[in-house]
Amino acid sequence: MSVVKSAVRALSFGAAGALLSACAVGPDFEKPARALPETLGPTLEEGEGGRLADVAWFELFADETLDALIEEALEENIDLRTALGRVLEARARLGISRAGLFPNTFATLDSTLAPTERDDTSHALGVGLSWEIDVFGKLRRTREAAEAELLASEDGARAVTVTLVSSVSGTYYAIRELDRLISIVEQTITSQEASLKLVRDQLASGIVSAAEESQALALLASTRASLPALRAQRIAAQNALSVLLGRVPDRTLVARRDDPQAPGLPAFTVGLPTELLAERPDVRAAEQRLHAATARVGVAIANRFPFATIGLTGFAGNLGADLDDVLDGQDVFSWEPTAAVPIIDFGRTRLGVDVADAQVIQAAEAYRLAVLNALREVSDALASLEAAEEIIGHNRVREGATREALRLQRSRFKQGVVAYIEVLDAERQHLAAQQALASAEYGSVQSFLVLYRALGGGADEARLQETLAALDAEE
Repeated sequence: MSVVKSAVRALSFGAAGALLSACAVGPDFEKPARALPETLGPTLEEGEGGRLADVAWFELFADETLDALIEEALEENIDLRTALGRVLEARARLGISRAGLFPNTFATLDSTLAPTERDDTSHALGVGLSWEIDVFGKLRRTREAAEAELLASEDGARAVTVTLVSSVSGTYYAIRELDRLISIVEQTITSQEASLKLVRDQLASGIVSAAEESQALALLASTRASLPALRAQRIAAQNALSVLLGRVPDRTLVARRDDPQAPGLPAFTVGLPTELLAERPDVRAAEQRLHAATARVGVAIANRFPFATIGLTGFAGNLGADLDDVLDGQDVFSWEPTAAVPIIDFGRTRLGVDVADAQVIQAAEAYRLAVLNALREVSDALASLEAAEEIIGHNRVREGATREALRLQRSRFKQGVVAYIEVLDAERQHLAAQQALASAEYGSVQSFLVLYRALGGGADEARLQETLAALDAEE
């Protein structure tokens, strides 16, 4: 039989095997049913703003410094690069699983020795072919699982991006909040130093007592003592931001601004629960991991079948009595199917199915938890943002009232109507009110960023692919 005819026969055998593999054992993946509420929370009137999840991160705030920090984080953040490394790994594993569907071709050189007086030694040089026919769909289920794992890893990287944008923004505005608190304290120190000078002038004139000087000095020292702690918190926040950017800690990363105001928040709508789950990459990743676990059940079931693994081994080449003339020897082609028939495995394959079934249960519950956490996070963030607006309103009233009270007490003290202790108390209350208002305004920004992340906002697909390509090129 010629080599060509034999090869055709072998390919016909492979085609027949492929027809046998038209079905795959194991359950097909079905998207889990989800019981969702009708709404996630209060939404704005139509026309006041688009869906928050659709807003790009660079459109949230008009702050070039923050935009540059996020740009750097999307390129250098260690967690994101690690997640992208998992994407590259999943791509390679998918390639391995796809390659398993095709024949494995290899070169062979065999020598057969005859330990007799007659020299019957022969040599063979040729090409071998080994092909596992996927009768019960084990290889295709393996590929299906690998494809789902790749999608899960990609959505995992998107989830890291969403969290990263929120974390960089939140840390940046925590630094700006500290800038404002430091400015408030510095301004208060300047005011209290002027008050102390006034008290000392009046003490020299005999208008007030030394006790009032001591009270003014004690308040000034207390206010000054709060400044180093705020500066230390600012350094710690900058160090945290440095790590997010993949840098060594840098206490000079963000230049200080004097008395910065919290940015205004854009108008937005929340959207429907189904839209939320479509936007949340962590929920999509959990769904794909469930898909992969379901496919692996098919792999485990296929391993239980007799003849689950069928091989086709072929040889095409030349024979010769000597290595020197093996290339001129007789043309030889042979092929033979092989089958692995398990007889006794002491329950290994059956328990393998049990393991795969248990992993499906775990993946299903993980998906269910991801959905519940997504809904909870949005609900929490909406409640926090709504409360923040109310808190800001009350603190504005408080700050204005304490500012006016301080003005009046200083005027009354100069007129000799009240003791200086009244001025000191008014200064303490006004300082606390200013700090509370600043924290409330920046707290609203932080709540907004939490909601933005909870809705899946901040996933920059183009930038993610650029970083992935750059990381792949580094290999």
